[in-house]
Amino acid sequence: SVLDPSVSDPAVLDPAAFGFAVTKGAVAGYVQDSLCATCHIELFESYQAVGMAQSFARPAHAVVVEDFEAPPYYHPASNRYYEMRRTAAGGLVMARWQLDAAGRPVHRVEQEVDWVMGSGHTSRVYLYQTAGGELFQLPLAWYSQGQGWGMAPGFDAPVHEGLTRRVRRECMFCHNAYPEVTDGADVYGAPQTFPAELPEGTGCQRCHGPGAEHVARVFSGRYVVEEIRAAILNPSHLTPKLRNDVCYQCHMQPTVELMGVRRFKSSDYDFRPGESLDDYLVLLDAEAADQDRSERFEINHHPYRLEQSRCFTQSQDLSCLTCHDPHRKVPEAEQAAHYRRACLSCHQLEACGAQSMEAAALGALGAGSVDLGDCAACHMPSRRTQDVVHVAMTDHKIQRFPAGQDLLASLAERNPILVDLDFLRPAHAPPPAEGEIYRTAAVLRAGGGADIADRLQKLLAASPIDSPGPWLDLARARVQQRNWRAATAALDAVASRLGEGHAAWPAVIGWRAMAAAGEGRVTAAIRLFERALETGDDPGLLYNFGVVLAAADRWTDAERHLERVVELRPHHLPARFYLGRLAWAQDRPDDAAAHFRRALTSDPGHGASYLLLGRVQMEKGLREQALETWRLGLALARDSDALQQALEDEMGSAAGA
Repeated sequence: SVLDPSVSDPAVLDPAAFGFAVTKGAVAGYVQDSLCATCHIELFESYQAVGMAQSFARPAHAVVVEDFEAPPYYHPASNRYYEMRRTAAGGLVMARWQLDAAGRPVHRVEQEVDWVMGSGHTSRVYLYQTAGGELFQLPLAWYSQGQGWGMAPGFDAPVHEGLTRRVRRECMFCHNAYPEVTDGADVYGAPQTFPAELPEGTGCQRCHGPGAEHVARVFSGRYVVEEIRAAILNPSHLTPKLRNDVCYQCHMQPTVELMGVRRFKSSDYDFRPGESLDDYLVLLDAEAADQDRSERFEINHHPYRLEQSRCFTQSQDLSCLTCHDPHRKVPEAEQAAHYRRACLSCHQLEACGAQSMEAAALGALGAGSVDLGDCAACHMPSRRTQDVVHVAMTDHKIQRFPAGQDLLASLAERNPILVDLDFLRPAHAPPPAEGEIYRTAAVLRAGGGADIADRLQKLLAASPIDSPGPWLDLARARVQQRNWRAATAALDAVASRLGEGHAAWPAVIGWRAMAAAGEGRVTAAIRLFERALETGDDPGLLYNFGVVLAAADRWTDAERHLERVVELRPHHLPARFYLGRLAWAQDRPDDAAAHFRRALTSDPGHGASYLLLGRVQMEKGLREQALETWRLGLALARDSDALQQALEDEMGSAAGA
């Protein structure tokens, strides 16, 4: 613990007696950040200008950096238009649409924004929250450096996730303060849901630790200054490694393509400042097929690149805090001198080879001269990030000569091909056999196929690891692969490691139901789905249950479950499409057409919805509407070739009849 237990007196530290709320559950002991301003007003107010304080907010509370009067943004790759507009109440609404052959808007959908993620210092993205507490990211982003709208990272492609990209706890861990959740709600495998009310900003306590006892000691009047300070963490008093780990909990990310794996014993919100990050997270580094690690540069590479610098490896105490005061944003006019002072704390100005550096800087920096007063501009130049291609960030790999020819040249969004995986900190890696499980689980979580699942299964069979985490990974993969026998075996192993009160238990029972249905044991599957849903409505389980019920000709029950899915996830395309099929099968063509149209607003590239909507319209005698629907599908569907073939087959059959 970072607290001194010898001066703790729980009998007089009842927070309720002082009138402030304290979080309970999995994230206990936190208070509202505004209490910090009671004693630390100057630090609190200056911190509000720092990006971390503005990392997450309601639209009405976010500092406005966007141009909401800008023309709609057109994304050529997916042939879609986007627009973000403010409401009269200060909220935000994103609209998306396409144009038909006559230039008329089609498939228009509007989605209210519930949360703004990002300070806007470089970029900003937008989230909406469902009735079930799930968070989803919208495709549109604001890029402050270019002062314009563009596609959010990962969406700049002909086919992307549209309105269905889930935001997980692993993402929110770094973008906001911890939310208050019940015990066990943040364990691995628990539903990815969030409270309706969330903190707004990273806050003070992500770096200083839970503040309830510290504040209570202040309010009690029974403690001297030293005892009050003993109840809160000051990161500057930590050893260099633990001090760095406070920053590294969010800023050490070797590759965005393959996240580090939390220790199997750790829950998502377990880390506290003052603890070793290696006891919470297994940091992994990857090798790409077409790029050396030394050339990989991503938006969250500040410490990753810094640790590749001689300045870091040969220094005993160079850290983030050498240059950055996390409580204050350095004014732009003062930044060059500020960082120069940090450099000159070790280096002599006479050692600067400005003449030789000037020639090297011309290609990489586009500079006509070297400013001796701006060390960072030459040795830590701004560079285009390879994962967020609309943004340039300071490269924290301190180099005598900048690498590359044009560090700010435009880049296309790409997905690197990863070919190898190592531990970033070998000295803190798990033992070899256990380490292989972490490596394999990381690849499987990133989308590894059946061969990776086979490897994990063999490793787990020979391992004494009792944690359910890697077995959950294996079971999920087997279900996704529709390997029902292997899925059942993995689920047996999971069940032996979970209790019924575990937050992942409903999902495990639901996977058992899917395996039973896949093996043709429909009655058993229905019983298992009913059991899985006893603790609450999970959209994924509801959808799969609805499909099983429909296959068992229980159409009314199936529709009821699928309708609940779209209440919880409004843009759930498979549920919308299935509802259309069920309505049509029950001779309700108007309902069917409405569902297919709604499916196309969720995903305008879904060829099967164009096909069936046209069939419904044709059946109703609306031949011209049907032909227009099919023409639109041939122009806009991502599987237009398959749609073309289906229409040709259908027309051929009709002609033969």
